[in-house]
Amino acid sequence: MSSQSSTTAIRASVACNLCRGSKLKCINNSDSTRCQRCTSLDLECTYTLKTSQLKKRKLTQQFASKRPLKSSAFLPEKKFVIEASEIFFENQYKGIFPLFHKPSFFKFLRSDDFDPQTYIEEYVPHKSNPDPVILLSILALCARLHPELPKIYGQFDEAHADSFFPAFNSNTTQNSASNASKYFGWHARKLIRFDEPSIERVQALCILSSHEWGEGNASRSYMYVGIAARMALILGLNNEPKPDLGLSDSENFIRMEMKRRAMWSVYMMDRCNSCGRSSHSCISLDQIHVRLPCSEKEFIFGIGKEQPFRFDHHKELSLCAYQIVLFETWRDISIWVSITGAKLEKIPPWEETSPYYILSKKLDAFEEQLPAHLKFSEFNLQAHIADGSVTDYAYFSGLFLLCRTFLNREYFYSLPEASPTGWWHEQASVLFDTLDKLDQIPKILKPLNLMVIAPFTGFHVFTAAATGLYIGAYPKKVMKTHFSGDIIKKYQALAEDNLNTLSSWLESWGLGQSWINTLKEMKEVFARSTDYDQLRFKMRDYGNIDKKPDIQNLLVLDEAPILNFMNNLDLTNIFPDWSGAMNI
Repeated sequence: MSSQSSTTAIRASVACNLCRGSKLKCINNSDSTRCQRCTSLDLECTYTLKTSQLKKRKLTQQFASKRPLKSSAFLPEKKFVIEASEIFFENQYKGIFPLFHKPSFFKFLRSDDFDPQTYIEEYVPHKSNPDPVILLSILALCARLHPELPKIYGQFDEAHADSFFPAFNSNTTQNSASNASKYFGWHARKLIRFDEPSIERVQALCILSSHEWGEGNASRSYMYVGIAARMALILGLNNEPKPDLGLSDSENFIRMEMKRRAMWSVYMMDRCNSCGRSSHSCISLDQIHVRLPCSEKEFIFGIGKEQPFRFDHHKELSLCAYQIVLFETWRDISIWVSITGAKLEKIPPWEETSPYYILSKKLDAFEEQLPAHLKFSEFNLQAHIADGSVTDYAYFSGLFLLCRTFLNREYFYSLPEASPTGWWHEQASVLFDTLDKLDQIPKILKPLNLMVIAPFTGFHVFTAAATGLYIGAYPKKVMKTHFSGDIIKKYQALAEDNLNTLSSWLESWGLGQSWINTLKEMKEVFARSTDYDQLRFKMRDYGNIDKKPDIQNLLVLDEAPILNFMNNLDLTNIFPDWSGAMNI
């Protein structure tokens, strides 16, 4: 077969009227010119496009009508930019990016000042118009979740980024959603000026850090949040902002709150990124001297009471403020688990001076001070659904339950008889209860399309699945001695459910494939009861899960005797450390 015939063997996306009527394959250039058959027979060649085909043609022609500078991005039409921004506010914003004043942001997007075809090239800095890098960053994070953008940008490849031209293609692949987000992330990186600090660039770098994290580019994510932290300090965002005498009270409230939220978003993203053994925080709490964020309603309306400072949080706080306080506890837990944990800790966990005891009581005290509507329960979850605040509540609750899970599973494989009477049973019961609650969140919210589909939320689901497999592999004889019912089967089923949830997000986040591979490997290893060392560290890593530091696995207390069946199963090598979930 000639090269020409092999090239023309592909059916065109739109057939001409004659070929369609004759039910013949139509070979054309997809540009309404005469097809090969009509050309050879010298026939009149016409096309009648269906509504869906007209839409595709319109989208392609839109990009062809105006080519930006080589270094600029093709923004989608205004409708899609607005829809992607709505996804951001209903999804990613609810986690750790409460950065923008929503009414002001959408007022601009819907105004005549925003023309997607010219905005990047003709942008002039103005206090009410966001830097184009903000829009590119939001699209980088959320294009993967938009129904149409993967069809337009899904063929993007960084290796040929400069020559890429968006075109509508309904035949998407598993990588199309990720590729669409990578397109905007690539252009955001090209556009951002790392040596010219601004609050907009601080905001954009935080968002880009999450995008890169979700794609599995952990080092790039870590660097971006580090740059954002340095920018924030240079700009003085770590100090309480002062009012502008030229603005109204409402305008001042919003402006000052945006600055505070930019600083706290850097902090939260940094705490997500810096909880592993080899990663360190980019910013210290001692450097932050701004009030905690107000409630979302107060922010939107520009009227409300100022929140207290972090060190004065005995009063009732906004949900976002409680989350900031909790992030520091999460960091303390993950650092202890990462560096010391049950393997190296010399103080028995039931002793009041032990890190385990102190951190457990810290979590207890935090939960106790929460207002009733923020404590986790299925009733509260349903109430927040009715109230429209469930995405914020679920993200916050997931973080709290993650803290409990990481802490309580540390000593789960220690010998029950080696601890004071009832201590192991109590800690295991807390772990089971925590895992049940963590499992409730996706079970209830996913069918309602109310889950925050973000990297950290994916890590919640991964942790639930991994912990379920971890519990399910515990010797049945011991489990039956201490608990009624078939705990093993219960948590094996829970693990399978969460693996399925994670699989449904596979197209959105590149990092998800690594988690899925780890879970599948765990299932195989547990079934064989051999080769346990290959799982070392994988169950706890969030960023680069292929990194395998040379460290021993969990051990029971040094003075505790080991049962024969534990020796026979070689349980000291079954499970990796649970430290450094954010290890980069």
